[in-house]
Amino acid sequence: MKKATKVFFVSVLLLGILVGCLNKQSTTNEGAGGGGSQKTYKWIAHSPWPEGTALQLLAEEIAKDITEASGGRLQVEMHAAGEIVQPTELLDAVENGTVDAIHSWDGYWVGKIPQVALFASVPMGMNEQEYLGWITTDEGRELWQEAYDQAGYNLKILDSGPGTPEIFYHSNVPIRTLEDFKGLKVRAVGDWGAILERVGASVVSISSPELYQSLERGVVDAVEFSGPASNLPLGFHEIAKYLITPSIHQPSSVSSFIINQEKWDELPDDLKQIVRLATENMWGKGFAMVAKEDFEAMDEYRKLEEEGKIEIVKFEEESQKELKTIIDEYYEERAADDELFKRIWESQQDYLVEYKYWKDLMTPAH
Repeated sequence: MKKATKVFFVSVLLLGILVGCLNKQSTTNEGAGGGGSQKTYKWIAHSPWPEGTALQLLAEEIAKDITEASGGRLQVEMHAAGEIVQPTELLDAVENGTVDAIHSWDGYWVGKIPQVALFASVPMGMNEQEYLGWITTDEGRELWQEAYDQAGYNLKILDSGPGTPEIFYHSNVPIRTLEDFKGLKVRAVGDWGAILERVGASVVSISSPELYQSLERGVVDAVEFSGPASNLPLGFHEIAKYLITPSIHQPSSVSSFIINQEKWDELPDDLKQIVRLATENMWGKGFAMVAKEDFEAMDEYRKLEEEGKIEIVKFEEESQKELKTIIDEYYEERAADDELFKRIWESQQDYLVEYKYWKDLMTPAH
């Protein structure tokens, strides 16, 4: 009897040790679906933005926030335009695994996925608050991912905040009316390029690292790139006297953080949540950061105008009304030819009807 009891207690002790070992091993080996893995990961990320611009600052801020919030378990190394691949090659690079993630603006990919133009920006379209509401609380996110899935890409799409209004153009000639666009060689991308062709402009597609030289050499008469804080350090004002406002072509925009699907799938759930929160946080943090830099840069442009070095030109209101009609017609035509484009466009318009009814009633006239 004593011997049996002794064997029993020894067996229980061994079982306890074995269960403890198994539990420890299970915790250590938790995979992508778990939330406690201490395995570390490193992503090579890339942007199309030149070093030193406000846009590159946003890309680097996301990389820093993910790295720090994860305690170094997910390290994101962000590269600027051209360091590994050229800006126009970034979508293919993240798809084939040359890089693990990209910070981008989807207007660059309309030749491959036409519908994503509506997420990048719409000329005289949604502002940053309207994009925020539609993407994060309505149908935007699901439709955005659907566009990439339908085009056959194996990528995870995350929204990463709005851009501030862009400078309309840096130009060698004043652009005050629609007539001034006729025959003018201008840099434009995506749908905005197609719209400008309707008003008689000669549209040239140029990647961001080549903009200054193209303007300097007369390849184009006018360039658009980004907001004041990104444009000022690139020096367009040194070779083009006229700065054209307001931001007709891009009153707001939305950045994307696009991840290779395999790299996304291998992350544990808690790291996925950190990436989601870091990118979503840029709706407030990123906009505020760049807006501050933008109005400070715009003050520098004001000083340059006072010194007689540049002239700030406002595109006339009557031409703005005419252009708005042309823009709406263009998108209605696009929607008629593409079922997914139509669903996205109509989803935006439906959201705007309700949003503007509320916003207009609640906003003071003065």
